[in-house]
Amino acid sequence: MGIKCPIRYYGIISDIVDMEADLAEFNGDVPSLRDLKLALEDAFPDMREVNYLFAVNQQLVSDLSMELKENDEIALLPAFSGG
Repeated sequence: MGIKCPIRYYGIISDIVDMEADLAEFNGDVPSLRDLKLALEDAFPDMREVNYLFAVNQQLVSDLSMELKENDEIALLPAFSGG
């Protein structure tokens, strides 16, 4: 049994994947953010050249071992800096 999670892409990431939203479908073991990151970078190699952050359910997440649950809302945000 698998899970599905909606994904939103922002900024340059949206340009790379050529879409603003998608639905990630995972089969087998419980997926982690690391699994998603690797799958996206395999599908879109240019993503390896971009610094980006993950948000899950509107909270920034830095721990890529975080396990995803059904309908977790995932956002990929380009890294931002301020001054």
